[in-house]
Amino acid sequence: MTYSYKTPVGTFVIRPQRTDSRRVELWIGSECYCSYASPSMAASDVHAHATGFSDWDLATNLDVPEDLGQWHTT
Repeated sequence: MTYSYKTPVGTFVIRPQRTDSRRVELWIGSECYCSYASPSMAASDVHAHATGFSDWDLATNLDVPEDLGQWHTT
């Protein structure tokens, strides 16, 4: 399953890792920022502004829900 959430600084996408089906990756645009053991861990880092994507991490006035139920799925 793939999760996405659109923000003013880009769309976050959490999707299965191609080389290890037990892990997921966090993407913004065409760049992968990190690999995680679960989608909820990735969503938690996005919510906490701890992604490695400085445009997001420094944007304290923007928020994304930590609960994956509020993200879009495909």
